[in-house]
Amino acid sequence: MKTIGDRISLENHGSYTTLIISTKIERWKETLMLTWIVAWTFCGAVFLYFLFGGDLVKDEKLIVFIVLLFWAYFEYRIVKTFLWRKFGVEFIRIDEDKFSIKKAIKSYGKVSEYYTQQIEPKKVECLKQDPKSFSKVMNDSFWIIGEGAVRFEDKGNYIYFGHQLESDESEKLAKEIRKVLKKYKRN
Repeated sequence: MKTIGDRISLENHGSYTTLIISTKIERWKETLMLTWIVAWTFCGAVFLYFLFGGDLVKDEKLIVFIVLLFWAYFEYRIVKTFLWRKFGVEFIRIDEDKFSIKKAIKSYGKVSEYYTQQIEPKKVECLKQDPKSFSKVMNDSFWIIGEGAVRFEDKGNYIYFGHQLESDESEKLAKEIRKVLKKYKRN
């Protein structure tokens, strides 16, 4: 097995090649996210208490209900991100027929498949962003899943993978995928 940086491993199995991209973060960031989830859940419990057990009039209950809707949305997002950081992995499998990407939390996840023959190796590229731009800073924040750092074009759509990779890792990943695609492409 070949490693590319700290988070990427590549293995050639003969008739297919697999890449595994880990989503692990440092322990202190994981602890900070868990603390955030506990505090956010406590706030939601307080809102629920006031909605169902508090002495609120009709208009106040409506306001608390609307706040709970926003709370539930952000609770879902942070729990999903925490699970992604704790147990998430991107599996990429490339063979002569298909280029598959599975973004999984443990073993659960959706597989997206593309035809290897339709992917141009030269169109596999890493995203170039200004390191000081707001979008780059937000995309690299550990409390969100972020967008992929490498992409290719399939039927006019860009397919992104390699979430929150450093620029040198994404360059190496794109280079390796171009090599693998050239290997499996039919002439």
